[in-house]
Amino acid sequence: MKSTYFWIVLYVLIIVGFETTAMTCFKKSLDDWRYFLLGVLFYTGVGGLLVQTFKLTGLAMTNALWSGLSVMATTTVGVLYFKEKLHFHDFLAIAMIGGGVIILKVTA
Repeated sequence: MKSTYFWIVLYVLIIVGFETTAMTCFKKSLDDWRYFLLGVLFYTGVGGLLVQTFKLTGLAMTNALWSGLSVMATTTVGVLYFKEKLHFHDFLAIAMIGGGVIILKVTA
């Protein structure tokens, strides 16, 4: 079981990296359409890795981890790279999402 959990976490982390990169490409595609194609390529990788993850765990667990970590990663890129502004309630919501991901990890 420990080995399976390692692969689930690894796949989800790579998925989050691919999705964050894809979202960044889509944002940059406003200035250069080639970034749109690159974003689609990264989302294709997300789909392939999701299929592999579903072989190891259920849809609910995968989606919860992926969604929560993805929100935190894309928000970080938005703030640091694109200089987007967050308000207190945004930080609070992201902290709650992070707490949910931690609870899932501890109880898995």
